[in-house]
Amino acid sequence: MLLDVLIQSVNDFQSDCMALCEKHYPTIHNQGISGNHLGVAFSRRLSSTLNNFGHQFNYSALEHEIEKEPSTHFRVSSEVGTVWIITSHMTSAGNPCREKLLDQVGIWKQEYGYAIQPNDLLLLLSDHWISRSKQSRELLHWWTGQLPDEIDEYSAQGINLFTSKSLLSQTLDEHYQLSPYYIKYTHPIKHSKNKQLVRKYLQLYAVIQLS
Repeated sequence: MLLDVLIQSVNDFQSDCMALCEKHYPTIHNQGISGNHLGVAFSRRLSSTLNNFGHQFNYSALEHEIEKEPSTHFRVSSEVGTVWIITSHMTSAGNPCREKLLDQVGIWKQEYGYAIQPNDLLLLLSDHWISRSKQSRELLHWWTGQLPDEIDEYSAQGINLFTSKSLLSQTLDEHYQLSPYYIKYTHPIKHSKNKQLVRKYLQLYAVIQLS
């Protein structure tokens, strides 16, 4: 049940982000969306979906490991289980950014592993502006394990995607014995003139069942 609610929230969140990105396009174009802002926005969407399904809910930010820094970890709880949310803005998509996300998973697991219940889910949520660097153009494959079917549409926008030697799913399994059940990516910005998706901007989702 909770998995269905979470996947529905992921699907609905694209329209939320489309409105958000259009409103704040210059800022998002320069910086992406901060992990804190992304996490708060998704927690509210998930809470709304739970409410629509008739569930009571509570969402809160988890204490951040760096004092006074906005939280990028959140928890949305209900009687059907808890969704733990870890967000990370991939500034460059290089190894340091990828390792930072994986380190956050390790920190979360160490600090909150005792509180995980059988129906709980973990959501990894990230965003990235694709640049000219090779690692940036590998990110989509690193996250999903495959290149998109619409490869020609990326090429038409000047984006040549590459395969990655490592994969998110493999690294999560090797380090933490976690395996994504559901992986998705979206492009929540459209060109103002032709309404085509701006494929340089990615939002990335990975849902992990914890039982």
